[in-house]
Amino acid sequence: MTELVKVGSESKYIDLMVDWSFKKIFGTEVNKDILIEFLKVIFPQYAISDITYVPTEQLGIMEDDRKAIFDVLCRTVDGKTFLVEMQRGYQKHFFERALFYTSFPIMKQGKKALAEEAKGNRPWDFSLDGVFFLGILNFKYEDDEMTEHRYRLMEATSKKLMTDKLEFVFVEVEKFDKGEDELETDLDKWLYLLKNMSNLLKRPERLRDRIFTKLFDVAELAQLDDEDRIKYIKSMNTERDTYNQIEYARESGREEGLEEGHKEGHKEGKEEGLKEGREEGRGEERLKIAMNLIRVGASCEIITQATGLSAEEVSKLKEEWSNA
Repeated sequence: MTELVKVGSESKYIDLMVDWSFKKIFGTEVNKDILIEFLKVIFPQYAISDITYVPTEQLGIMEDDRKAIFDVLCRTVDGKTFLVEMQRGYQKHFFERALFYTSFPIMKQGKKALAEEAKGNRPWDFSLDGVFFLGILNFKYEDDEMTEHRYRLMEATSKKLMTDKLEFVFVEVEKFDKGEDELETDLDKWLYLLKNMSNLLKRPERLRDRIFTKLFDVAELAQLDDEDRIKYIKSMNTERDTYNQIEYARESGREEGLEEGHKEGHKEGKEEGLKEGREEGRGEERLKIAMNLIRVGASCEIITQATGLSAEEVSKLKEEWSNA
């Protein structure tokens, strides 16, 4: 059994689920062999021999379209595009966000093909290269015991695949609970490291493959230069502060909102009143969470993520608070 870090002691390895760490390990040219091996485990049906990193900031087709910024974006030698997103905290519409993100490389293919057509080259017949989304989630999204979920476009009744050019894979790291002695598959090993890397004091015996040897080497805190160490600590502290802000605001809002909701329901003295009270309590809870986050200076993105309120609703609350 591999020894774990004791509470209060300094970690030997970086936390792979911190934003800076994830991008350094999986999103840099010097470590692209790590990403390749990881993608081969997630997408074993494809022969991924090499990749080229693509700029992670993607613009829309029109000048005023909303842009997208990915964690990791790469393309294989045969034209397949892989988008990799690590989401540490709960996001209500993460599946829809994934769908939105995949539209960028798809539309870019069309834009490029139409530009070639305008030059007098072969007309575009709408053939597309595959686009594949991988979401690494550090929270429970689906209400089941599965750690891996795959989604493809298919006919609803016969389940016949419509196309193999679009696929979404979501891996819920939070649900993974196997110990070192229980690791059986390659996916088990990757999930174990994603969840436990920063708690390990040494490399487990079951993780002696070449790629894991490199991963442990580059993830060792002692190997970071001063600049990278500072970036890692800042990223880790920012995410910890964000988590604490959301939890504090959520708990405060929940207690106050539920109390007011129950009071309202009891005042009516009827089942209908209780129902309305509960609904009002839930609404009040969201507003109180938002106001608590506004008071501690949280960004609009964090507030919408924590409450489900729209950006417009949050802006209005901020304006009301500043004018109070």
